[in-house]
Amino acid sequence: MNREQEIEQLFKAFRENTIGEEDYHRLMNWMKEHGSEEKVRSWMDEHWEVLKKNEDPAKNDRELRFNRMIEKADKKHRIRRPEKSKIKPWYYQAAAVLAVLLSVSWIWYGTDREEVPRPFILISKHIAPGEKATITLPDGTVVRLNSDSELVFPDRFSGNTRTVVLKGEAFFEVTKDKEHPFLVKTGELTTQVLGTSFNVKAYREEVEVSVATGLVEVRKGAGDHQREEKNHVLLHPSQQAIYRKGGPGFTTRKVDLDSIGVWKEGILSFRQTPLDEAAGMLERWYGVKVVLKNPELKACVITGDHKNQGLASVLHSFKYTLGISYEIKDGIVTINGKKCS
Repeated sequence: MNREQEIEQLFKAFRENTIGEEDYHRLMNWMKEHGSEEKVRSWMDEHWEVLKKNEDPAKNDRELRFNRMIEKADKKHRIRRPEKSKIKPWYYQAAAVLAVLLSVSWIWYGTDREEVPRPFILISKHIAPGEKATITLPDGTVVRLNSDSELVFPDRFSGNTRTVVLKGEAFFEVTKDKEHPFLVKTGELTTQVLGTSFNVKAYREEVEVSVATGLVEVRKGAGDHQREEKNHVLLHPSQQAIYRKGGPGFTTRKVDLDSIGVWKEGILSFRQTPLDEAAGMLERWYGVKVVLKNPELKACVITGDHKNQGLASVLHSFKYTLGISYEIKDGIVTINGKKCS
């Protein structure tokens, strides 16, 4: 196999989202070389012909392609990130480049080669454990990202919706736009609003959506056909929806309005929280690793708020409340004790 054939195979794997990390970097390096433009254009010609044969023209929308591409990449690549790495996952980089290529092909061929605005580019923001950040999106929406979280969004919104993808936890203050609903995708769930403020927590198999202001819709799946009772819920202020992957559907409950998104004020809050879940919260909040020496400690529950307190102070309150012992050494917290009564 000569070099051109090899590169063509890499490009095919790239388009089909089956390319490996090493091959992805080889392809990107080649595409940066002078003289590769014509070959890429030729491959895009072939790809466009496939799209025209297989895709419904009525759905030829860049925003829809963005959603589909993100969902495909999310399902295909489940790669664990090093705990303190700030480097974008390679598959999001690939998705970003693919977004440009696909949208360029749509613009170039779908408009008889007339001049149109440039395609969007995907941006991935990852917040390391122990850190927090505030991001302003192109429409003015303000997003507060909690520790060990990631947000993927386009550098400009186009199409009928404003769509972002979240892993972790974030508080959204959405700019009102009745013509363009704001969508947050977390795994198989979609949260949709017009202009409101709400918190989304999606660290593990469980997703929590809590509403501070406005009306929020949460649904499983992406289309209207999914809006049956068990796959769809409407939330008002002070309401929270909980969805566990593989579960029967949504459960809802009323929550204290002042408790929604308190983490952005520097408050680490526990509400009848199992100790194994609290351990995960400590890991994200302080950027440490927590080990429970006695598995029976997982059943213990903790309640309390800790505002701008250090790790040792929080652990001391655990010790007083649960009767546990702890040790902090080289970034590892070891907790030991007897089963809670």
